[in-house]
Amino acid sequence: MAASWNVCLLLAMLIGYEALAPSQAFELSPVMKKQIAKLKTRCINQTGASEERMLQAKQDQVLPDDAAFKCFLHCMFDMFGLIDSKNVMQLEALIEVLPEEVHPKINELVGACGTQKGTDGCDTAYQTVKCYLNVNKEFITQQIINSMQ
Repeated sequence: MAASWNVCLLLAMLIGYEALAPSQAFELSPVMKKQIAKLKTRCINQTGASEERMLQAKQDQVLPDDAAFKCFLHCMFDMFGLIDSKNVMQLEALIEVLPEEVHPKINELVGACGTQKGTDGCDTAYQTVKCYLNVNKEFITQQIINSMQ
């Protein structure tokens, strides 16, 4: 069960960025989608991130560059163990739970981005997600984001 939470986290961390129509994404169960929604609500409540701002980001295809959204991302990563107590990203943990066909893409993101150090944990999460999108936006939007829809 813990491994499936890692998938939920990666999906949820990008929830403010979802944009494209579902097509080539792998499918998530309704239970996992419900878990993502619960976690999103929890992290929004914890951080004060604006759901409206996330929806606008989805429409504009731009990550919100504000402190609350950055902390929302950190919250999501932290909840599922994809960022450690020293704010080092652990994305490679997803290899265990994502379909084999996406392993090379995850390895590409880990290799290219590692952990992008920010001014604090929240900024580190944000800078790292920004790197993931710069490295392979198509994979993030078509495979990861669309699996949520």
